[in-house]
Amino acid sequence: MRTPVAFVDANVLYSKTLRDWLFLLRIETGGGMFVLFSSEDSLEETLYHQRRNHHDAPGGYTKAIREKIREFLDDIVDEFPSIDFPGADKNDHHIHAAATSVNASYLIANDKGFQKIDQELLTYEVHSADSFFMLVAANASGAVDRVISTQLAYFRDKPGAKPLDVRLEAAGCPRFAECVRQHVKKLALAESTHGIADSLLLADAPV
Repeated sequence: MRTPVAFVDANVLYSKTLRDWLFLLRIETGGGMFVLFSSEDSLEETLYHQRRNHHDAPGGYTKAIREKIREFLDDIVDEFPSIDFPGADKNDHHIHAAATSVNASYLIANDKGFQKIDQELLTYEVHSADSFFMLVAANASGAVDRVISTQLAYFRDKPGAKPLDVRLEAAGCPRFAECVRQHVKKLALAESTHGIADSLLLADAPV
């Protein structure tokens, strides 16, 4: 059975917080739950905005980001055919074409334009980073626990580092931030974290 492909847009790759969680969850799920693809176009867009918004960063700044992204993505698409796009934003056309070309199961994009498209016209599920992380948490709570442990160990030696949930909220992941907050509390009490994401998703579901 083919492992589902999650295609990642540039607006997700841009954020260090989102990149770190995405790549670490990919590692901790062992590639059995999803694999991560993106495109050369998305990578170039990510680096363009990184340099534009960090104009005073040293020369190796964008190089380091490029190398990390290339290291942790399972594949980077450089060739895909032009196809019809059912969305309104022409700048999303290439993302749709690339994701479709690799038969992606998920598109992870913090882009409201994709959310407005009739999902019946797409061959993949559209997720924000927040909703995708919640999907992973609902199916692999242990992977979230392990990433939390890794992140806590990393930031322990970073003076003034913000808590994991605060960083996630700032990165646009409020639901997953609450999920992580509850995971951290349960882990501190040596209690099971199973079902936390499901409970939060159920609470969010329309009545």
